[in-house]
Amino acid sequence: MKISIGSDHAGYHYKEMIKEFLTKKGHEVHDFGTHSDQSVDYPPFIRAAALAVQKGECERGIVLGGSGNGEAMAANRLKGIRCALCWNRETALLARGHNDANMLSIGARMISSDMALEIVDVWLNTPFDGGRHIKRIQQIDEIVREKERPGQDAKDKPFGEDKSAIVRGDGPLRQDAEKYDLLITFRYIKYIEGKDSIEFQADPGLKAPTVIHVPSPKRWDSEFPEWARNRRDEILGRIKEKTMHMKTEFRDY
Repeated sequence: MKISIGSDHAGYHYKEMIKEFLTKKGHEVHDFGTHSDQSVDYPPFIRAAALAVQKGECERGIVLGGSGNGEAMAANRLKGIRCALCWNRETALLARGHNDANMLSIGARMISSDMALEIVDVWLNTPFDGGRHIKRIQQIDEIVREKERPGQDAKDKPFGEDKSAIVRGDGPLRQDAEKYDLLITFRYIKYIEGKDSIEFQADPGLKAPTVIHVPSPKRWDSEFPEWARNRRDEILGRIKEKTMHMKTEFRDY
């Protein structure tokens, strides 16, 4: 995974530690500074890291500071960025599971180095839960039209009407957003299929062995989009292949 990272002087040492951790995990890290612990203003470094995510140059981004508050605020000024300030394992799980956070902010002066690495690991490996949260993410990412500024009267536009504002999968407002459809989200599994790509994620909390409940053939054809009907065996076959090592049992409901 390509990951951008940026910090101020207070987050510099944690930044270097996290870079090493990510590199050892096989990720490609793009460092936007700062490059020492000498005092600097954080916004330029944070904005650069967030822009890389917004433009699709990086899939995720991590920013660090003393408390992490200002860094999260700076990153979230960019459209399509959902930067979550996390301080323990639970907040990292929720940031991904409920909020589909594509950026993470850490306060280096607030938590231990071990906790920082645990947060990064959980945040990277936790899939988005989908379901009821999808509409809420769409509302966060809805584009404000040019003539409708905050505080002005404007007619409400139904969520989902502006297709370019919808986030599919993990990225921000991507140019190829229309190629993706969130097809299946179980509690532990997210399967995304598009015209040119198939993505699969499994929650690291998935314990083996475990039971995964899937729609029955009748329910599948009545509840899923038309293009996904009559493809249940094909799609479930892919999921089962990916989860074979987890000793999962699939049951219809």
